[in-house]
Amino acid sequence: MVTDLRQLVIQLLACTTAGEAKPIVDELVRRLCAITGLELHPSLFLDEHATVTAQGKAVSPTTAAQCAEDVQRTRIFMQGVYAAIQQKLQHHNHQVNHQAIDVLYAGTGPFGLLLIPLLPLLDARQLRVTLLDIHPESLTKLQRLIDFLDVSNFIVQAECADACEWQSAKKFDLIISETMRQGLIQEPQVSIFSHLQQFLKADGWLIPEIIRLNLWLSAGAFPAGNECKNPDVHLGSVFQLDKTTAMQLGNGDTACAQGSLLVPDYDLLLQDLKLTTFIQVFGAYQLHDNQSQLTLPLYERNARVLPNSVLHFRYALGVYPQCVFTYEKLPELTDCALPDSLEKNSQGIYHVKRLWHKIQLRKQANSSAAARQQLTAVPDSEWLLDRILLDQLGVGLEPAMQQLYSARTLVDIEYWLASANAGTLAPQQVERTNSAILNFIENKHEALKPEFGLPLNDEQLAHWDEQGYLIVPGVLAASESAAARAAIWDFLGMHEHDPASWYQSSAQMKKIMVQLFAHPAFEVARRSDYIRRIFQQLWQREDLVMTTDRVGFNPPETDRWQFPGPGMHWDVELTAPVPFGTQALIYLTDVAEHQGAFCCVPGFHKKIDRWLAAQPEGIDLQQQDWTQWPVKPIAAKAGDLIIWHQALPHGSSPNRADFPRMVQYLNMYR
Repeated sequence: MVTDLRQLVIQLLACTTAGEAKPIVDELVRRLCAITGLELHPSLFLDEHATVTAQGKAVSPTTAAQCAEDVQRTRIFMQGVYAAIQQKLQHHNHQVNHQAIDVLYAGTGPFGLLLIPLLPLLDARQLRVTLLDIHPESLTKLQRLIDFLDVSNFIVQAECADACEWQSAKKFDLIISETMRQGLIQEPQVSIFSHLQQFLKADGWLIPEIIRLNLWLSAGAFPAGNECKNPDVHLGSVFQLDKTTAMQLGNGDTACAQGSLLVPDYDLLLQDLKLTTFIQVFGAYQLHDNQSQLTLPLYERNARVLPNSVLHFRYALGVYPQCVFTYEKLPELTDCALPDSLEKNSQGIYHVKRLWHKIQLRKQANSSAAARQQLTAVPDSEWLLDRILLDQLGVGLEPAMQQLYSARTLVDIEYWLASANAGTLAPQQVERTNSAILNFIENKHEALKPEFGLPLNDEQLAHWDEQGYLIVPGVLAASESAAARAAIWDFLGMHEHDPASWYQSSAQMKKIMVQLFAHPAFEVARRSDYIRRIFQQLWQREDLVMTTDRVGFNPPETDRWQFPGPGMHWDVELTAPVPFGTQALIYLTDVAEHQGAFCCVPGFHKKIDRWLAAQPEGIDLQQQDWTQWPVKPIAAKAGDLIIWHQALPHGSSPNRADFPRMVQYLNMYR
């Protein structure tokens, strides 16, 4: 067993990558647990055996042991310690007449991982070891490992003590301690080294040799596809723990642990402060960003540091050691006036800045009176301007609102708008969007121009006027409907000829609505002049906006899957008079009446105002016994447009055929 453990350590010292080291480290940790009798992952673990000292938290023996599972941490530290011992021994052999070297290891934990497993590879005549740990349990378990490896002849002393208070008349060639977290927070690494440095020989080394903290302006996680557009900005080094600074701190000189940095003019996407950790264990044995839990970045979110200002920093010792930053912040959103709709963003688009500002105010409204006050200046009708903006940019209301509420900066939103439009917003699209916004603000009305052609004949218009809905056949060609269907099948991961796949769970579906808004196959209908003229003729105006809406997938009912809705309903506020407005969809499959067909109550647009006036107050008008209403299912072919007056109650229906009903929703409005 000792030979096996020794062989594992030899293999680990030869590893050059984390992937190569992982199975070795895993097996090493497993054997160390077995030897010491330590349960590495108890079913209920609260780390209640940690010790909080005046200099920071000394983690529990179990937590200390769990650190061994960090593969790069274990590999680099063990290799670095072994290299330091070898180099120090070589120096002694040449300079000090083969005198043994003295090593102090503070904060051993239950495994003494950085040193004890290495001892079988060394000569006890050349190495004298002193061990310190604040927890008796760690030293008890460590003694089992020492006995198992038969290396007690290396050990001069194993003492239960706080390394920040321990005293010795002896001087050491190496002082080893890894009692830290990333960013040198919480644990007492700095205090331990600044205290123990007095016991280091003049030519002695601290291991690790260097721990350096660097500060950056950062955007955190970049929007997808924009990783290189806004790289983090390095502000500078804010603290370095090494032999020199440990001596300075030990002598009461804290100048090395404080200072200031100039914050440059920067892209305001970089709203966070990021603190990174670099560790040089010994020479080339180093840990860089994200290679270990010790070098994961720390973020101060939404720092919003004022550009061209001075940031002050200091490393604060005490019960919770950490870097502390003091800086001027950008003005809070509530301190800034709500932008005018005609104020352009960096992409030259109206209303984006105002919409972003409004959403941030709404997010703060529950806790900020200033935010609520600003929102009172926003008219209720402005939601239509928001919708015009988003539809003109081709992103759709629902996905855009999700982005607006989750994005942290306006720049995030601008990146998303560009990525949703193949990476860039064309000048024509920006101009078209701005024109629509300006027309709405100025309340312009562009009347219908018959000379451009009118697709609907008198018979169709009469049907529309009387029934409130219309079927316009063949607005999409068969190939165009097929392409749209293919996009839905692909998005849902389903297959047309595999009915079992039609019912697999998908996070992309809400009832029968599919959360797919953007696809080239759907742009065919949205950009169709013929479809656009149908809406314009019914509205009797040219200046309409096309929606960017989702699609629908309604498979046949089975014993295990029943139609979830939506059933009959209105999408308009039920207050008289109900204004004119349209809604529409395009069947992408042939749809029979029993195939989940669209349903409506024909002609109700002529009655709704009188009906509303007759309803008692305080009831939910959406809740009706629809079996008593003359609901009509509308059958039509793939590629047919069904358009209806928004005053008609309408909905989908159970599919009792043998193939899904697939639709594309769309509309135009003003």
